[in-house]
Amino acid sequence: MRVSVVIRTRDEEKYLKQLLRILFLQTVSPDEIIIVNNFSSENNLQSLKRSVENASRWLWKAGIKLKWIAISDEQFTHPYSTNLGVSTSENELVCITNAHSLPISTSWLENGVRHFKDPNVACVSGYFSPVEKNDFARETAMLLYHFSEKVFLRLSWCSTVNGIIRKSLWKEYPFDENLPKLIPETRRHGLEDYDWSLEMKNRGFKVVIEPLFSVYHSHESGFREVWRNLRNYFVYYKIQRRINRLKRSKPSYSKAGSLRNGF
Repeated sequence: MRVSVVIRTRDEEKYLKQLLRILFLQTVSPDEIIIVNNFSSENNLQSLKRSVENASRWLWKAGIKLKWIAISDEQFTHPYSTNLGVSTSENELVCITNAHSLPISTSWLENGVRHFKDPNVACVSGYFSPVEKNDFARETAMLLYHFSEKVFLRLSWCSTVNGIIRKSLWKEYPFDENLPKLIPETRRHGLEDYDWSLEMKNRGFKVVIEPLFSVYHSHESGFREVWRNLRNYFVYYKIQRRINRLKRSKPSYSKAGSLRNGF
């Protein structure tokens, strides 16, 4: 199956280079990679561009197109940056991630896209661990993280940290850029992906969680990241409860498209 990959990034040139290399090695190769850069600082921006220029040579030889989109801080919201990338994609299947999310294997995309043989699958997501390979605390951290993030928060939730969606369904219901107006806390914390998943389930589609489609994703290191997520649990829980109370089906707005009415 043909798939596009959207990578959102800001000041993450170290991880972006590594991520592009992992995508190059995938058993199912993406047709295109779209980088949405949110106003990286000047030094990091130059490094990002060098990484992209270097990567474009060997990606081009593999038949993988590389696109670059830049947005300012004033323009940025989580749903807008995601919608901008998806709107630029050329394929029905669009994988959405960010530059500090590193796939756990070279069969990562293959394990995600295989679920779309079922026409009722709207999206596929996986777990994300705060601890990278070879960290002595990895197993304990994974257990605690899954307990705090998955058992309580992320059941049947297609996260844009590592998610694949059908673009045809996105056209009907883009990530809602009005969500920060309805629930101001989402401007900082996101959860437009949670809203999108609820809408898809309300319309009768499946949201699949595939453990083999997982990533290493961290803002901190080791147990500090686990503590960060445990601390944020109550914040996300309160936002989710407010999203749960929104009427379904509901309209969704995107500057990358237009107002889409619910079914």
